[in-house]
Amino acid sequence: MLKKLLMSSAVVGVLTFGIPAVTMVAQQTTATEDAKKAGKETKKAGKEAGDATKDAAKATGKGVKHAAKKTAKGAKKAGEAVKDGVTLDTTSALCKDGTTQSGKTKTTACNGHGGVAAK
Repeated sequence: MLKKLLMSSAVVGVLTFGIPAVTMVAQQTTATEDAKKAGKETKKAGKEAGDATKDAAKATGKGVKHAAKKTAKGAKKAGEAVKDGVTLDTTSALCKDGTTQSGKTKTTACNGHGGVAAK
């Protein structure tokens, strides 16, 4: 019986103290490998995030450039419309009687003034 008790105690001691030591070493190696792997993954994720930001910036730049062109074109059209609205459709002419008159055409400007003077 004592022999059985000693044998059981020895087996329990080996199992209790021997296996955790081996497990501890295995965990340290795994933790180190996990840390290295995590570092590599973090670096990879950072690069991908940078690339995505770069692509987004390019797309934004293209959109802004396109919008600026459209705005410039619209502003030019609006300016021309204002100019056409403000500018009178008249011309001035030197008439035969020596006066300068204005009208839609040089001929109509000098009606009643002897016509347009020759140069």
